[in-house]
Amino acid sequence: MTITFRFYENSSDLDLQYSFWNQMTKNLPYAWKPTFSPKLYESQVEFNKKSRVFAFENERLIGYMSFSGKGDFVSLGYPWVLPEFEGSVQDELFGKVLDFAKSDEYGGKVFAQRFRSQWNKQIDYFLSKGFQITNRSQIIGAKYPILLKSIQTIPDFSFEIKDNFLFEEWKNIKTKQQPLTNEQLSMLSEYYGSIEFDYALECKIADEPIAYFGVTIRADTDYSEILAVALDQKAIPYFYDLLTLVHNENNKRKVKTVTMAKSHLPKGVILEKLGFAALTEDVMMYMRKEQQA
Repeated sequence: MTITFRFYENSSDLDLQYSFWNQMTKNLPYAWKPTFSPKLYESQVEFNKKSRVFAFENERLIGYMSFSGKGDFVSLGYPWVLPEFEGSVQDELFGKVLDFAKSDEYGGKVFAQRFRSQWNKQIDYFLSKGFQITNRSQIIGAKYPILLKSIQTIPDFSFEIKDNFLFEEWKNIKTKQQPLTNEQLSMLSEYYGSIEFDYALECKIADEPIAYFGVTIRADTDYSEILAVALDQKAIPYFYDLLTLVHNENNKRKVKTVTMAKSHLPKGVILEKLGFAALTEDVMMYMRKEQQA
């Protein structure tokens, strides 16, 4: 058995990375749909081929690790390996990637990652490497089928399912509900620009937009996330009905599970009435360069 390591070479390696990530996370609870972040990172001035390391047994890919970043902030990936290579191969991938990320050549100083709360193996691994849990945010959701009621009659109401998520349409409603600084809008634009949305739901009353949702569906697991939510005050009384529209669309698309951040909910909304319950958490982990074990 010959195990070799190499850095990223060309775009075909990115296809390998996406495929391997899907393979390794398919059976993990609430594993999200892959984002465009690795592709977008390639166009940044910070990109370096040493940010992606692949491990092979002869010609077979057995693991990889990568990161993306901006300035001194690094979103550090997990060293995904086939189960039989956990241990030394995993540690070597982690060492190679982190050593470069914090080197003077790259200049990373702050390292972060997120996992779902049920991903104990991944969380424990990062804890063993000096990371700390800095935040937990609740994720709510439901397993389909959900027992749904017919939506109430809303005067002058209309809605449209769109193939593309349009940040400006989301922003126009969101900023009515919550003032956002230019820096916050820039960060949100970058974040939502990294998401491959499957559809958006736009709702109107008398042709005035009152709500906008962005939804993803991971094709190999039929897992859906409601990742973007913008609500005008006029939409709040009809929130249950608007979520029913999302459920109906997800049912058409054969979704098995749907989740969203609890922070998206308007005050006073009852989870059970939505057909939702607490399912998991986003666990944010963080380490500064000087904290590394």
